[in-house]
Amino acid sequence: MVRAALVYTAGRIAIFGVLLALLWAGNLGSYPGILFALLLSMPASYFLLGKQRADLAAARIERREARARLRGRLRGSSDGSDGSDGSDGSDGKADRQQDTQQ
Repeated sequence: MVRAALVYTAGRIAIFGVLLALLWAGNLGSYPGILFALLLSMPASYFLLGKQRADLAAARIERREARARLRGRLRGSSDGSDGSDGSDGSDGKADRQQDTQQ
């Protein structure tokens, strides 16, 4: 997940930097240039970094599922069961609460 986040963040910063350089080359002052570059980089990043955004979302989902599996194994081992039946002993309420908080 860290790699996907770094790639996406680097892409966002690169797009902002290119737009800022173009606006400064067009004689737009520093403060307005920064603001316009920031405003223009948002939609540009949305369209240009679609694959990286999807990779980041997939990595976040994979990490959440891995944490849920680990949580299930830990809960299974703490109540004396070996976890071989495939259930984690919870009704999913805690997972739904965590998802709504995010």
